[in-house]
Amino acid sequence: TALFKKDQVIYEPNQNIKNIYIILSGKIYSTHNKILSQKNIFLNKGSILGLIDLILNRKYSKLMIAKSPSVLAVINKKRILDLLNPNCIKSILLKSLAIDVDTNNPNLWS
Repeated sequence: TALFKKDQVIYEPNQNIKNIYIILSGKIYSTHNKILSQKNIFLNKGSILGLIDLILNRKYSKLMIAKSPSVLAVINKKRILDLLNPNCIKSILLKSLAIDVDTNNPNLWS
């Protein structure tokens, strides 16, 4: 786990993915930049940060900032990739679902 202070950046767009995160407590602000708009969302306990980007094999696409003191579970990228065998039908379906979510609702996921 990792503790993030209020207004501490968790990760930024175009940063290489090292980990994904699960919010255990606190509130996280998800945005494409530091400007507040309707496209930005607040994420709470249970939300997973960085998973869609990892599945789609790209860099982080959003800016994540702790908006209150927050505790996050940290899961190393390699542990997730080890579970996703590229030739497994489950992995293929998961990637297809991630593409659909990213295409149709780019501002709804974290």
